[in-house]
Amino acid sequence: MGKRMDYRDVFAGEPCSVVVFKDRKTNEDFKVASFVPGRHYAGNFGKQWARFRDIQLDSVNGTAISKSYLEQLIGSPIELLDGKTVLEVGAGAGRFTEYFVRHAKLVAAVDLSEAIFVNAALGAQNLVPVQANLLEMPPMKMRFDLVYCRGVLQHTPDPVRSIAQLHQWVKPGGMVVFDIYAPGSLGKLGVKYVLRPLIQRLFTYESFSKFLERYAAPILRLRWRLKPFLPGRSKQLLDFILPVYDYKGYHRLNDHQLIEWGKLDTLDAFFACYDNPMTCEEVLAALRDMGAPVLSADRKLNFFRTTVSSPVPDSSCAFCLQTA
Repeated sequence: MGKRMDYRDVFAGEPCSVVVFKDRKTNEDFKVASFVPGRHYAGNFGKQWARFRDIQLDSVNGTAISKSYLEQLIGSPIELLDGKTVLEVGAGAGRFTEYFVRHAKLVAAVDLSEAIFVNAALGAQNLVPVQANLLEMPPMKMRFDLVYCRGVLQHTPDPVRSIAQLHQWVKPGGMVVFDIYAPGSLGKLGVKYVLRPLIQRLFTYESFSKFLERYAAPILRLRWRLKPFLPGRSKQLLDFILPVYDYKGYHRLNDHQLIEWGKLDTLDAFFACYDNPMTCEEVLAALRDMGAPVLSADRKLNFFRTTVSSPVPDSSCAFCLQTA
């Protein structure tokens, strides 16, 4: 067995603190370094992932939802990451990290919230888990073949600057892969924008969480009974009347799993500190301004694959050529 990777192998700065855990398989110590000095805007996300740490893990829910999403975003089978280095920004509870560590040579998993301390891949020999802020990242000793950021950018105070930051850490000829929430067909009239001020006035995060624990199941079961009677886009009325996220017919999960997933995403929607969506055209314009070549863009899903120019041939380019 090789040497366990350590935060010092990737990061040049000194952390604010280091938390030591025991690997449940080997009983060896491993470290999670925190470069976050105190309170931060992602506190609610840490609470969410502590409570719902397993619901999106394929290894627990018995699906391939996260794997399918990951491969759709990177544009290739996960096996093409064999021998590569990966920086995952916004790793959360590890729905993608658990796949990265199976294939990549090195995975640096970063999250601003305390979710990094419950990441499913903790203890993997090739994992460097770190708590850090995307916009205040400590200096790094290396750049990566793949920089991956999913479900994060709209929740930062400055998405354009955040996108630019991602490109600082990729090797010349490597690939940056990210998504960002689009505004949606209703824009600021969408359910979460309309209801969020009201819900935050009536509830704290904790009281709303308790509300969902008690009422999410009956609300969703009522939605499931009503949906067949509503034609077409009129189903959107249920989002305003019964505002719990509903994935029935979208994810192949049992009813209990659908209810748990619904609680998680409802908390995410109504208690995120920042919510800054961007249209595909806005993202493409920002990428042009920062000089980041676009390999591909999915206008429907707001997925983007970009790179940075390499002045000389680089072996890491093979990955880009296979996935472009």
